Amino acid sequence: MNVRGEREVKDKFWKTRISKVEPNKILIRGYNLSHLIGKYSFGDIVYLLFSGELPSGNEGRMIEAILVAGCDHSLAAPSANTVRFVSSSGVPLQASVAAGIISLGDFHGGAIEQSAKMLQENLKTKKKPNIQLLAKNIVAEHRKNKKRVVGYGHPYHSEDPRTQKLIELATRFKIAGPHLLLAKAMENELTKRVRKALPLNVDGAIAAIISDMGLDWRLGKGFYIIARSSGLVAHAYEQIVREKPFKAVPLDKIDYDGPREKPLGES
Repeated sequence: MNVRGEREVKDKFWKTRISKVEPNKILIRGYNLSHLIGKYSFGDIVYLLFSGELPSGNEGRMIEAILVAGCDHSLAAPSANTVRFVSSSGVPLQASVAAGIISLGDFHGGAIEQSAKMLQENLKTKKKPNIQLLAKNIVAEHRKNKKRVVGYGHPYHSEDPRTQKLIELATRFKIAGPHLLLAKAMENELTKRVRKALPLNVDGAIAAIISDMGLDWRLGKGFYIIARSSGLVAHAYEQIVREKPFKAVPLDKIDYDGPREKPLGES
């Protein structure tokens, strides 16, 4: 590369391998977007964006199933409550949906990422792991350190109705692999040790499945964001067209336990 070429590269503001826009042309990971439209599904394109390659099998169909499974969980989810509160104050739809997305964190929406990290880190250096022994060791380590094993149990569902369907599809699509085997083995180990059912929930199932698709654990929250955005838009819209503005907690539902009223000057 000549001096002029090196200077032009250094003068660039951004660097990306994801997409390129030219006059009358859009490239996604090197593929012409106009050629992808109508030929590939949204799940295929999510896989392309995340992995850099078009699916070689049923990865796109699996991703679409994951997105359906995570689309909404009614007002039992803090993010949906956030959208309702914010939307009721009169802001634009995108602002209330953004507020709901921002509310996703370690305790709501973060379990996919955490679970995928645990599964991937425990399998990455093992070519032929003893899955049962590995599951036993992981659970024992968590109990020793008094840490919750994320991806298991649910506050509302004794058996998460989404989990088994995703596992069935992962098996049928020939995506299920060692990460899902480990996740299921840990479910069995947890049940034996805790002596109560702690079934694999939808977050743990998604974590295992995206790991078996070769996707980095740091994309975990991305699946939650994409899936739940559709439900959050619906909640924002319903609040706008159906509910009264200014959603607030009734005063009789607020327990004040601060100091009694006192005049100025009283210590």
